[in-house]
Amino acid sequence: MMDKTLLDGLLTKRRLSRRAFVGGAAASLALPGMIGSRRSAAAAAELDFVVWTYNLEMIQDNIKKFQEGNPDISIKLSDFPWNEFHQTSVQRFQSKTPTDVTYNGGDWLEEFARAGWVVPLEDHFPWVKEYQDKIIGFAWQDMTYQDKVYGLPYYADTITFIYNAKILADNGITAPPQTWEEVTEQSLFLKGKGIEYPFINMMDATLPTITEVYASMVFGRGGELIDEEKNPLFDKPDSAAYQQFQWEVDARLKDKIMTYVPHETDVVRDMNTGKHVFTVEYNYNMKALNNKAQSPLAGQFQVAMMPGETHECYGFAKFYNMSQMAMERGQEVVDACGKFIQYFGGETDGQYPVAKRWAVEDGLGFGQTPLFEDADVKQTFQEFLVDYDTWFEQLKLARARRQSEWYGIWGEFFRRQYAQAVAGETSVDDALGASAEEWNKLKGQFER
Repeated sequence: MMDKTLLDGLLTKRRLSRRAFVGGAAASLALPGMIGSRRSAAAAAELDFVVWTYNLEMIQDNIKKFQEGNPDISIKLSDFPWNEFHQTSVQRFQSKTPTDVTYNGGDWLEEFARAGWVVPLEDHFPWVKEYQDKIIGFAWQDMTYQDKVYGLPYYADTITFIYNAKILADNGITAPPQTWEEVTEQSLFLKGKGIEYPFINMMDATLPTITEVYASMVFGRGGELIDEEKNPLFDKPDSAAYQQFQWEVDARLKDKIMTYVPHETDVVRDMNTGKHVFTVEYNYNMKALNNKAQSPLAGQFQVAMMPGETHECYGFAKFYNMSQMAMERGQEVVDACGKFIQYFGGETDGQYPVAKRWAVEDGLGFGQTPLFEDADVKQTFQEFLVDYDTWFEQLKLARARRQSEWYGIWGEFFRRQYAQAVAGETSVDDALGASAEEWNKLKGQFER
């Protein structure tokens, strides 16, 4: 059994101040479309399930297993690239393109819920609230808007500081860095030993990864991107968010210890060349890094506590939502959505079949705390994490990000500013000043 103190720590709800917003939404991105659905309401037990493109074979197999137990429900699967998923979802909802159950994340939930595109699960299924004591606090918060829970986890994870322990040891470094200043010091030392770029990160301005990795680094310093009134902090020179942004620009341009590659799979590949030592990535990449069948340096990679004063990191959930379109099609469809979401994100016959499968086969994190006591899950994670205890300590310090209804829209602007700053095309002050100006413009549109 898991130690109760540790479990209680994971279930602690780090609830943040969330004001209820009234008034019109910003532009067309937050307005539900009025075009009629192209699907007949007679197809009551046919559900359209929309996902981003990732391991579709497993999704299809999970659907097949679900349909074997629920032969009266048929599922049509549609998938779209991750970097296009937000805009594609907006377009589908505006045009009333059939969408019953969809993937979502905390950075888009408030936007979609405000627009009336997705509905609170707890308003339709009394069993949803029973999961609150079985889901990690940061994941529950990510799925909650205006004190109502909208989803169950597809997966939940952290963004962690990952390093090559062997390279550190071989160069006489006895412990990973504890602060960002130590990251710089160790990187410069390793640079002197012939490692040109000790730190590697991914950068693609079309992917939310930039913003999420940045947030996790800021959390390590004990900071936030916005305050409780949803005003920007990142443009304030004394804030942790500003300091971390400056650190990243300096790491690239001044100290020349950091390089970038387009995708996280490129990070995994290049870390396995031994040419890089540090990265900050979605924790599920640890399974690929330490995969003995594919990775030349498997077993050398470990998770360290996120550098900074508090060692916190960003924890998040991606989850299943039910749409307003599904609700409008009648109770039979609503009931079918409930069965589907509970099977995919919740408990069935005392098991969490889909979440467990993602964890064991792909190393994906999970929000369902009973899986921490599952022998298969624990064995899998102990194998690829190497230092399971440090990962678990980091997990206890993970927290959700303060969200807003315009966060997903703003993130697309911020990522371009970030890319320009680390390329030396604009200054830190100009990049963060422009990002704050854009944030405040969107905030004004949504709050009027």
